[in-house]
Amino acid sequence: MSEIKILGFAGSLRKGSYNKMLLQEAVRLAPQNAQIETFDLAGIPLYNQDEENDP
Repeated sequence: MSEIKILGFAGSLRKGSYNKMLLQEAVRLAPQNAQIETFDLAGIPLYNQDEENDP
């Protein structure tokens, strides 16, 4: 069976995020033929419309 490669990231940066917990469980429960790499979005500035100035 061929190897499956997956990149996963949590949709929330919040401490105790359910998204992050689910991602960790997906990694733990992944089948042997799955290679899962996780990526932390904390270092990337994300767009927040609330922080934009009005034109």
